[in-house]
Amino acid sequence: MLQLGFYRPRIARNALLKTRYANRVAYSHKASEPAGDRAKEDKPESTKSDSAKLPPRPEFNEDGEKIEYFGNTRFPKPRAKPRQTITPGDAVGQATPAVKPTPQPLKDQLQQKWRDILSPEKNMEARARIIHDIGHSYFQDIVDLRNNGDKLFEAPKQLIPSARARFLPSLSGKTLLGDSCDLIDLCSGKTTLLSINFTKFSEKHTQSFIEPFEAAFGDREGVQVVQLNIEENWAKAMVLQLCLPFLRRQIPKHRHGRYLVHYGNVEDLRKSLGIANPLIGYVFLVDKKMRVRWYANGLAVMSEAQAMVALTKRLG
Repeated sequence: MLQLGFYRPRIARNALLKTRYANRVAYSHKASEPAGDRAKEDKPESTKSDSAKLPPRPEFNEDGEKIEYFGNTRFPKPRAKPRQTITPGDAVGQATPAVKPTPQPLKDQLQQKWRDILSPEKNMEARARIIHDIGHSYFQDIVDLRNNGDKLFEAPKQLIPSARARFLPSLSGKTLLGDSCDLIDLCSGKTTLLSINFTKFSEKHTQSFIEPFEAAFGDREGVQVVQLNIEENWAKAMVLQLCLPFLRRQIPKHRHGRYLVHYGNVEDLRKSLGIANPLIGYVFLVDKKMRVRWYANGLAVMSEAQAMVALTKRLG
């Protein structure tokens, strides 16, 4: 047993040396062959390239539209998706008047949260939201903005009839004065131009409507401007909280009490008001009974600003 254990490394070394010697002999034999024979062996059976067998790239699709490719590849660029937007003049909002939610004690909130976790209906709703978020990314809104511009449509020149108008949804938040408030408290009883921003980029859109509105009405009683700043992303919400002092310096002081900041998901509000792309600014003309009577988006054109002022005078 001792002798076998002693010879075991030597046997392995001899086998390795024999393998190396066999490889060298095979390599030297292959090197001594003519270059033409080696090329024939290494060459595949088909001498023609694969690209020569492929048909030419189609220039037009089935609809007759020209196909654009990425460089010299055969990969077509994705086609721009049509915008999912509402028809100008359609009624937006919710069917019934909004009710301000009553504050609940912490114990009741935790109990309701636990019931929602155990509820199959709530779980299906949460699953549908997750599937929607997976299929819709932030970059899709950027691509939509690049392909279709920063205006969905030109606003109509007439009010939505009161019998067909829908109501403004409820949404809670904090004003620049630090007071907790609801959108119903700010807009009730007055003709209101409500502006909604989701990004810094959209501020110039809503400001193009606010400036002619304030120039026409100023401090007129019964007419006001309410601004709503929404941040759905929790990481950006922390940045927005740090930027509130800068925001207070930027917004005129007479509007601090009517500037509402909301943190959290507002998918229901976006669907209700027909907000297709959150990168664009939106304005809504709300009457004294909290009904949405007119709306616009993007940068204001002259005809939209004139229509907004004329329609506000009719409501006021």
